[in-house]
Amino acid sequence: MDMDIQSNYKSLFTQKTPNNFQEKISLLALASLKGVGYWTLYKLKKEGFSFNSIITSDDGPEVINLLCKFGATIDKTSKDWRETSFQAIGRAEKITQKLNNQKTEIIFADDDRFPESLLDLDDSPEWLFIRGDFSVLKKPSITAVGTRKPSADGEWLSNFVGLSLADWGAPTVSGLANGMDQAIHNFSLRMKVPTIAILGTGIQSDYPKGSNYLIDKIIDHGGTIITEYLPNDSYSGQNFVRRNRLQAALGKVLIPIEWSPKSGTAHTVNYAAQLMRPIAALSLSDWETERVILPKLAEPFSKVFCLPRDQTELNNFVKNSLSKTQKKPIKQMPLI
Repeated sequence: MDMDIQSNYKSLFTQKTPNNFQEKISLLALASLKGVGYWTLYKLKKEGFSFNSIITSDDGPEVINLLCKFGATIDKTSKDWRETSFQAIGRAEKITQKLNNQKTEIIFADDDRFPESLLDLDDSPEWLFIRGDFSVLKKPSITAVGTRKPSADGEWLSNFVGLSLADWGAPTVSGLANGMDQAIHNFSLRMKVPTIAILGTGIQSDYPKGSNYLIDKIIDHGGTIITEYLPNDSYSGQNFVRRNRLQAALGKVLIPIEWSPKSGTAHTVNYAAQLMRPIAALSLSDWETERVILPKLAEPFSKVFCLPRDQTELNNFVKNSLSKTQKKPIKQMPLI
């Protein structure tokens, strides 16, 4: 957007100072408009626009122009903006009630409860939908991820990691995906450590299908579900890649269990390397060396551990990583 035009819009749509509740309602109201999605709202917030100022504005044409300039596909000949915004706010209030019933809260990046580790990202979230125990997000945690279709070797490694969680005593972070992610969540429950599931969909989306039972167990056992996506957002490849950056950022150490070079886990590994998060990659004694290759960037602070031979070294590496002060990340390169 042209800088002069952007400045003019900001004078119109950042002049109000809404309270936290108004801004949350306004986020949901704008999200309920046909043609307005996550990216439009994310870019607006990143640029410092006020959702409340937008949704409560009397200048419908300017609002629609602004939304369209940030990627929305709203019909510029649509009905009166006042009526449109009034209906959107009504929908947002109903969505808020539903979220409250599910004990889900929205927090913005300036909230004291927002996980500081996520702010290490150049494209950090502007808000999070959170269900569960907020305090877990502030504790040093272990991110453990892997393929949706593990081999027999991969299953053995995920079992090894899962059974080690009680010794490490830290919350876990994973992505709720079928396969290894769900195995880590389930082992966390078994080992009685809180677990955090980061979704690549909206908080009200049943994905993976049938995962609501596991989500409820995570919440009941002191864990947390988080996502930056809008309540009913569905899945997409791009969403999952961006979800992976949150997995890498939230944990103080990453354990990629089994993955291929072009997988979602590989994205998480690359993000962790850029963020200078220690990576404890795993292998077995008869695996080819080329099967587990870490990014060059990660080599000074990461290692491949051959199990069960290196179990003592792995244990010490994880514990030391959890106790160390986080290093300042380098400039990140976009993966999408």
